[in-house]
Amino acid sequence: MTMMTLTVTSFAKDIHKLVVKSERMHCGKCANKVINGLEKVEGVKSVGTDLTTHEITVYYDNDQVSEATLVKQLADIGYAATVVSNEKSKKIEQFKNRPDADGCSGGKCEQENAKDAKEKVDGVTGATEKK
Repeated sequence: MTMMTLTVTSFAKDIHKLVVKSERMHCGKCANKVINGLEKVEGVKSVGTDLTTHEITVYYDNDQVSEATLVKQLADIGYAATVVSNEKSKKIEQFKNRPDADGCSGGKCEQENAKDAKEKVDGVTGATEKK
């Protein structure tokens, strides 16, 4: 599981946890773009991305920014998202993993990753061999 994040350590009394899903986010460069785009929004406290599930978790101060503003910001940077959940949070999870972004150039990485992931299956044992 690849997780990329930005953590800001300021706390507010009305922190909400928003989880959205964006199928368009599929590589490290995409995740970095999402994180950098959301960190610009006043009131965002922490952003985490999960490339496996295509989910984005945002902890934000509900007094400073709304769910609608965050979803619109994602759409504006090219990652339309649907809300999975939004709830008041007692604390901000600290995301620790932020690996370097994989290269991505205009969606080509998705095609390259699919090409690299092609596997040859041995009909006898079921073993796979990367091409």
